[in-house]
Amino acid sequence: MALDVPTRNDIERTLSECADIARSEVLLRHEGDFAGLTPTADECKQWAKNARSKGMTWAMQLGTEMHEEALECVEERLSKLRPGGFSLEPRYRYDSRQNRWKQVSREEEQALEESGNSGEMKGSVKPDVVIHQGDPLRAQAVYDFKFPCMNIDEIPNWPRYPPTHPYSGLDQGTVYEWAFSIKPTRVMPRLGVIHE
Repeated sequence: MALDVPTRNDIERTLSECADIARSEVLLRHEGDFAGLTPTADECKQWAKNARSKGMTWAMQLGTEMHEEALECVEERLSKLRPGGFSLEPRYRYDSRQNRWKQVSREEEQALEESGNSGEMKGSVKPDVVIHQGDPLRAQAVYDFKFPCMNIDEIPNWPRYPPTHPYSGLDQGTVYEWAFSIKPTRVMPRLGVIHE
């Protein structure tokens, strides 16, 4: 079932507000790390101070932190607005034997990572927010946050999968649309929800 317009508007207003809050909170947290309030193109490419993992640029570090902040905000707000009707970062994997997508539980995902078999997740998808009526396999809307390090007034393309990936040559939006049978939507600070 499709979302009715008032419900969709409430959800999308929430996601837009959370994207703005996340960007502001993270940049305030890193005040003094950059020459100005926001990083320059050169600063975005530099290695981040106190990065969570080796080899993270500021663009990667800020994007990771903004995603986490946005998802916390979304969880708090959608839990009141739509209890039981959304999932955050659910993972789905295509089952070629049954010719359909299946959800991968957090426990299964964690077990694969801990056992060193996370390669089995290659080809899976993990959107940021899936709206549903209680069954994450029956998505009503799919949203993905995008936090560019700079040029936040420009809509970025969906990222393309690299040559070694099972979906090489395709972009993330195309694969999400195949997986959920609905057009996914990007959410950005300032620009809000981007319908294309």
